[in-house]
Amino acid sequence: MSFKMNNIVLPFFLFLNFANLAYSQENDIKFQIGERKSITSTILQEEREFQVYLPPSYFFNTKGNFPVVYVMDGDYNFHYDTGLIELLSSVSGKIPEMIVVGISDKGKTKYRKNCTPDYIPKREGNASNFMLFIENELKPYIHKNFRASDYKILIGHSIGGLFVANYFLQNPTAFDSYIAIDPALWPGNYEIMNQADTILKDKKKLDSNLFISLADTKQMGVRQFVGILDKYFPNGDRWNFMHFENENHNSVGLMTIKESLESIFENWEITRSDFYSFKSAQQIIDHYSQLSNDFSSSFTIPSYFLGNAIYYYYNHKKEDDLAILESEIKSKLPGSIDEFYLQMALNHFENEQYDKALEIYTNRITDNPLSFSSYEGKSKIYLKQGQLEKALEMSKTSIKIAKKCHVRQWMMNELYSNLDTIKSKIEKQ
Repeated sequence: MSFKMNNIVLPFFLFLNFANLAYSQENDIKFQIGERKSITSTILQEEREFQVYLPPSYFFNTKGNFPVVYVMDGDYNFHYDTGLIELLSSVSGKIPEMIVVGISDKGKTKYRKNCTPDYIPKREGNASNFMLFIENELKPYIHKNFRASDYKILIGHSIGGLFVANYFLQNPTAFDSYIAIDPALWPGNYEIMNQADTILKDKKKLDSNLFISLADTKQMGVRQFVGILDKYFPNGDRWNFMHFENENHNSVGLMTIKESLESIFENWEITRSDFYSFKSAQQIIDHYSQLSNDFSSSFTIPSYFLGNAIYYYYNHKKEDDLAILESEIKSKLPGSIDEFYLQMALNHFENEQYDKALEIYTNRITDNPLSFSSYEGKSKIYLKQGQLEKALEMSKTSIKIAKKCHVRQWMMNELYSNLDTIKSKIEKQ
């Protein structure tokens, strides 16, 4: 968070409070989403920078992998894109967690050149080389260094949307889904329309998904492009047009990405009514196993949903369903096994079955030393049992590990709250 001050007041304020400000700067914590990386591109003959966002569970759950979203003009769009994706995935469970790669632009002039198709006259476009950079250098780096699955999405806005639309035409299998946000399709007197008509007329089916949006803007060429899609693929089973007439060119991105991702993963969420209609927990396993196959990924069951499911089965004495979850998660969805046991331990704890909960937490720590939640769980059990020094040790360990795992601040607040409770009990002795 940043604050702006009146230019007249600022020097006087600094003069009076220099000591306090210096102290504050030493104790402030810099908040950053993602990590900035760079690679040397032999194709572009320059150093290329990009940002990488990793979802919350990435650091403390070492199993499973994640679809990758590549974002054009990454320095401009990275923060709102990653915030939206974390909201839809980790917070609300509408889509799976994903890795996000924000491709830096190196300035407006070079960015426009790299996004402009080579075939547009008098524009000196470099899109072909930039696509080669993504395919032959950036993607291999991401897959080598991160737990990336084979499912890939490309997002671009405005001139970046032109790049995405052209990528979709020239290399339709490079990504599984393309999202073009209010794309600027007008350069070269709408030359991309000729390319689209030539390429699409010979296709019997589309090889990937295309989502294309239009704001309240005029003469972008979007409707002409959509007309070509509709001419050759009138069923629209792999392309989707969204018109947000109440959004402007700069505000349309949020709505476009939200609707596009929810459409791509439309079958992701198991609703409450779906769950109650299931005959057994096997249907939960089948659902997320099928999604893993469909998206060439090793998914985990959303923790919010899994917790509710276990709570229901536990309190309704449905031991067969709990046994199915345990066995099938181990074999088919191993990324969710930590969460399964943590939820089981929580239910034991809430029912004052402390020995059972403690056994689970201890086993989790053995199997996954990064399970900070298990250390926190043990601290709460020791607190209940009056073993305050053990509780304090476990609490401090949970915080230490959580920091290494880049745990989100709201979760750190819970860990610190638990620590404060323990310290308060010790002080009252």
